[in-house]
Amino acid sequence: MNADFSNGEVMNKNAQVIIDIKNLRKNFGSLEVLKGIDLQINKGEKVAIIGPSGSGKSTCLRCINQMETSSFGEIYFENDLITDCDPYLHDGIIRLSKTFNRLMNSGLDENCAIEKIKKERLLKKGEGRAFKLAKKEFEKNNKIDVNVARRKIGMVFQHFNLFNNLTVLQNLTLAPVLLKIKTKEDAEEKAVELLKRIGLEDKANVYPSTLSGGQKQRVAIIRALAMEPDVMLFDEPTSALDPEMVGEVLELMKDLANEGMTMVVVTHEMGFAREVASRIVFMNEGIIAEENNPEEFFTNPKNERLKEFLSKVL
Repeated sequence: MNADFSNGEVMNKNAQVIIDIKNLRKNFGSLEVLKGIDLQINKGEKVAIIGPSGSGKSTCLRCINQMETSSFGEIYFENDLITDCDPYLHDGIIRLSKTFNRLMNSGLDENCAIEKIKKERLLKKGEGRAFKLAKKEFEKNNKIDVNVARRKIGMVFQHFNLFNNLTVLQNLTLAPVLLKIKTKEDAEEKAVELLKRIGLEDKANVYPSTLSGGQKQRVAIIRALAMEPDVMLFDEPTSALDPEMVGEVLELMKDLANEGMTMVVVTHEMGFAREVASRIVFMNEGIIAEENNPEEFFTNPKNERLKEFLSKVL
């Protein structure tokens, strides 16, 4: 059976798009945290996501590598689907549902029936065999194991998440060796190289508890780099640091940006966002309220909530 995935439903095969987020929604029970996020990240871009607390910034970031499972919508990484197929994004699949047939039989025309289903989110379980098979076919042709994608997505958290029972060197080599990406010898060679880069080669055999906050976060960053990712995600990487330690972490992130690393950074550091980002996204109440290049974003904001936000943080 071949479902019709016309009308723009087949994903964009543009090789430059490394992350493609389509109508991303995330519910925690009855609370809708993300209300339809559409965002593309191009290879080599540095995208800063800012906004007030509770706006959905970190949830959006964690959905990118499915640390948080999205409720609706689709996310593509390097042209491969890493979420479940969302039938609301595919008119061809909707046409195979029992709900669509019922609405057509009630006298609605095809376009009105599809729009009603999308607007009122009418699809339920038990939409029929053809509908179910169409979803499976789409996933078979487009979806990959999210764990495969995660190997190429580095993630840095607010609170370091280092293993305190392992030395710094063991923290850096654990994942590459466990996932059989590198031999133990190659992983250790790479780890020492990365430690030299941040001036902490003398800390290879110490435990994280002996490091300062800034040192821990830099180790967390190079731990992600040890996997040789295609993109780096940063979730407020300086928010847990003392003010004097923020600079050393931001300098490492600037170095990565200058080297061409694709980066998505949730941050409260407006100076860093203005200097490093190629694009800034402002989130408010679960939606993207505005996005623009740094110059326009800061000097000529359009959204009233963004104007209020900038007046308080700058």
